[in-house]
Amino acid sequence: MANGCDVCPPSLTAGIRGRRVVTVRIWQPPNRALGAMSCADTSPSGIRDALISAFRSSLTATASVSGDIPSLLQHAYSRHFNAQMPSIHDIETTSVTISAASLESLLTMLSEIPPLAPTAQVFLDRARSILTSGPPLSMNVELADGEELPVALHTLNQGAVWACLMGGGANPDLEDRVLKEAREKQLYNTELHDKICNAFIPEAKCLWFLCRKFFFTLNVAEKDGESYIYKYLFYHHRMYMGRLFMLDTDKQPALTRAWMPRALEVYSSGFTHIARTPKGLWGWGDNRSNQLGFESAAGGVDPTRLTFAACPKVAELEASLPPWEKHRMVTHLSMKEDQTFILTPVGTVMSGQRAEWFRGHVAENRRGLFHPVVVPAGFVPDHIIHGLGVIILSMGDRQVISGRNDFGQLGIGHENDTAGFVDIPFRVDRIVTHYFFNIVHCGRQLLFAGGVRRHIAQSGLLPGYRQNDRCLTPSPLRFPESVEGFFCDDYEMVWVAEGDTHYCNENKTLTIAQIEATALRVPRIFRDSAGQWFMAVGESGVAKMVECEPPSWWHDIMPVDVDTWTQPS
Repeated sequence: MANGCDVCPPSLTAGIRGRRVVTVRIWQPPNRALGAMSCADTSPSGIRDALISAFRSSLTATASVSGDIPSLLQHAYSRHFNAQMPSIHDIETTSVTISAASLESLLTMLSEIPPLAPTAQVFLDRARSILTSGPPLSMNVELADGEELPVALHTLNQGAVWACLMGGGANPDLEDRVLKEAREKQLYNTELHDKICNAFIPEAKCLWFLCRKFFFTLNVAEKDGESYIYKYLFYHHRMYMGRLFMLDTDKQPALTRAWMPRALEVYSSGFTHIARTPKGLWGWGDNRSNQLGFESAAGGVDPTRLTFAACPKVAELEASLPPWEKHRMVTHLSMKEDQTFILTPVGTVMSGQRAEWFRGHVAENRRGLFHPVVVPAGFVPDHIIHGLGVIILSMGDRQVISGRNDFGQLGIGHENDTAGFVDIPFRVDRIVTHYFFNIVHCGRQLLFAGGVRRHIAQSGLLPGYRQNDRCLTPSPLRFPESVEGFFCDDYEMVWVAEGDTHYCNENKTLTIAQIEATALRVPRIFRDSAGQWFMAVGESGVAKMVECEPPSWWHDIMPVDVDTWTQPS
């Protein structure tokens, strides 16, 4: 049984080949003359009963036939009698019951219908032409033993059909979402708007309607495929069943097929992307910090095979895998802040910004390559927590940490630079990272390490520390009640308890009563659990909440489950 849907009735439609609109005319078989049989009842009631009987038979007889014959018969009825055909319920009470008929008997029934009014006859003739010489089905076709589907575009699998149409210039953005988002986020960038309009030509949408198989494929690709838009909208890609089409508005006039093997998974960070394929890793986009493991000229790079010349164990593992199983080399991959970490069964490698924190010093002429990170002996991680400037690798219950430490924010007892990973004596579930400090979610506590900012000291949650102190060992934030949500950056802190939200910045502390906030827009705009946005009004104490419009951007408040602080005995 083939995948897809049946070929649509012949019609005039338009296609796009490259940037040029091409009119596609699909052949229609000539109408066959209708010779009314001498015994046919030519009275209005006789014609009425004949059309209704044929309609009822067509509901079952044409279930596996391309083209909508029941609708054609309904149109013929309405054009001839200037009235709608009775509903199924009415039909069953006014006409003789007919069992499911074969296509041959339905064709005979249509041939015996007396001539209709010219505007109605055209629909009847069309129904007959579909039965006699209509296009073949492309899916849901029961094949006899030894029978095969014809070699045709509409009998290809869905991934191949999608790729062929995308390669031919079909516009998959039927609702113009990319253009709408560009106009919302880049309101005054008319040059970008024009580029998107040229890439997503409205006329190119019609290719998906050449047949129902094509439209069915588009719907499946939208549901099961992947779509990525870089937040500044200069890059967009779509992928389905491994075929990836990209649009870089600075380099390409239209969605273009990525020249690389079929992608199993794509990892993206801003304008940097890596695809895991059966033939290895391929990277493209922004490579200014050599985060793709090679040096390149300024600007985005095209899809390029990633290699591991400075990682002999990884290179040996990849070479030992069969040609179409190179993807097994990667167990996890993470990209963030112009850094790439790749976990493999023989160790972890990385490249990119501040690489010396994780792998130590390397020769100047090899700094742009992937290198193994420095970890304790025998440590082969299976998971990574990638924060801004801090990395935690896990091997079962054991974890190691490395990264920025100029304020002691790693919580390892000093504020010296690192050149590899060291063990941490507690289990980290999640991490909130910022320039001066880190806050880690550990069990049912939030632990703080690093430079103490003014709002941290003013919150009262870290007693014993004043502004500009350094907290070199992780210390728990001491909440006076259980906490369900938490947010903190370099200037604001929010914690959500049962029924209340507490807010603290460099100058004030507010309690927002009877609201459990789920998101924050600095300064002092909150979203409650029902989705309504409020502005907190007040200088201290309990704030007054005033409803407001949703902001254009916000920070989500991280759900947590933190216990009330109790002094250890």
